[in-house]
Amino acid sequence: MLDDAVLMERTAAGDGEAFRALVERHGTAAQTFFLRLVRNVEDAEDLTQELFIALYRSAGRYRPDAPFTAYLYRIASNLAASHMRRRSARPAQSLDELAEAGFESATGRHEDQPEKAFEGREMRRRYESALARLPSDWRIALELRVGRELSYAEIAAAMGKSVSAVESILVRARERVAAEMGEGGRRE
Repeated sequence: MLDDAVLMERTAAGDGEAFRALVERHGTAAQTFFLRLVRNVEDAEDLTQELFIALYRSAGRYRPDAPFTAYLYRIASNLAASHMRRRSARPAQSLDELAEAGFESATGRHEDQPEKAFEGREMRRRYESALARLPSDWRIALELRVGRELSYAEIAAAMGKSVSAVESILVRARERVAAEMGEGGRRE
């Protein structure tokens, strides 16, 4: 299996198969990233498409001195932040609609235990609601850390910030989410 840097180099040279391999390798994760942030399936699909168009167009400018994921999520973070700034009045979809569209289960897979299913949905609803009220850069940083499991250095590269700025953003984001969920200072 070719690494992402080689695939980007080949994409820059016009190799469509290399680009398809990048889309197949990172497409689902990118769409999930957007879906968690914008909470609308159509917008997440559009943003994912915009991401890969931008990635294709910038393939010649890619330099493999930083992790590919940082490069990819830098583009994705910029797209998500722009989208969140200009978002229309269209409301976010409910968690049940997101689950039906393939987003992770809002029930926690407790179909045979209705009380646990309700608790899981309620906790998820509270978390998503708290997350939606965060400033966009806080949401992006939190999703890159929790959802994509990127390191602080990778998040810093993706967001164009210093590692200490990312650490500060994540501390404040976690504290705000925990406070809004009524859990004091609990961390991820």
